[in-house]
This record gives sequence, structure tokens and C-alpha cells, in this order.
Amino acid sequence: MTYQKAILDLPVISLRRATMADRPALEEMKERSMSALLDPLLTPDQSREMRQLTPFDPALVEDGTYYVADVNGWIAASGGWSRRAALFSAEQPGPAEPQFLDPQCDAAGIRAMYTHPDFARKGLGSLVLATALAAARLAGFRRAQLLATVAGERLYRTAGWKTEERVMVGTDGKAIVPGYRMSRDI
Repeated sequence: MTYQKAILDLPVISLRRATMADRPALEEMKERSMSALLDPLLTPDQSREMRQLTPFDPALVEDGTYYVADVNGWIAASGGWSRRAALFSAEQPGPAEPQFLDPQCDAAGIRAMYTHPDFARKGLGSLVLATALAAARLAGFRRAQLLATVAGERLYRTAGWKTEERVMVGTDGKAIVPGYRMSRDI
């Protein structure tokens, strides 16, 4: 069965926490998402750097704050929230002790949002995002923040997020990938 076939069938949508067993499917879906939805907006150097910035982050799965939306058994979208200080994996490299946020004064981080291109603009990414925001709110957070890509900035702005600043990010001093630090009340 292909992703297109899953769309054409009567869709059964389920939303659940990701598990480590999902990792291969999540990595494949992330690569398809980036290749089709983000890469056309970046230079080849920026695309390569983006992949260095966004390795699979098992901490999100281990923390139970990463979700997947399945359509007829296929992972169609994923994303989550974090009580950890980093907005993306490259901000907190290595095995150092994680820095945790205080829900009374800090904003929860929205992290690693991806949608398979066959399911883009069908509401599944928004469903995952709404779930992550609701879970963060239940954990006591009243604000959320994220680092949006050039592909996601308009979507988030339309959903009520405010751009705080445009930034350039990268690894090893190569700040060549444009992004937008954004936040909103939850």
C-alpha cells in the first residue's frame, strides 16, 4: 500500500505517542517531508546543514512528549513538545545533563514537526501541534515557543504565533539556515 492509497481509502486517523519502534518510519517520513516541502526553499548548502541541525531526538520519545498521526497505519505527521531548554537538538549537543524549563516562567518548546508531503495541508500537522500544545498546557505551561523554518513560518503565523526574531542557525559556527523564533500563549 502507498501513502496515496491510504489517502484514497476511507481514512482512519489515530493519534498516539511515538515509540522508539517508530524511529525508522519517522526518519523516512522526516526526510520525505524535508525533501519535498523545505529543500525547494533552501540552497543545497542550507539543506545539508538543516539535516545536521535536526537529527532524530530520542529524548522527545523517552519523555513521552512526541506524537504521531497515523492514517490507515501510515505515519503521516509527527511532532511534539519539550520541557527541555533546547529548541532543536544541535542547541544541546553531547551527553550533558539536560536543562529543564520551569512552567511557571518559561515557555514549552514545540519541536520536530514534520508532515509527509502526501498529507501536507490536510490538517494532520495542525492536529499534532494542537495535541502538543494541549499536553504542554496540562503540564502547567502557559506559553510555547518554537524555531520555525521558512516553510513553516507562514503556517504558524496564521495559527496565532508571533515572530520574535529572524535568526540564522547552524552547527559548528555555520549559521546559514534561516529560521524564525516564534511564541504564543497556550
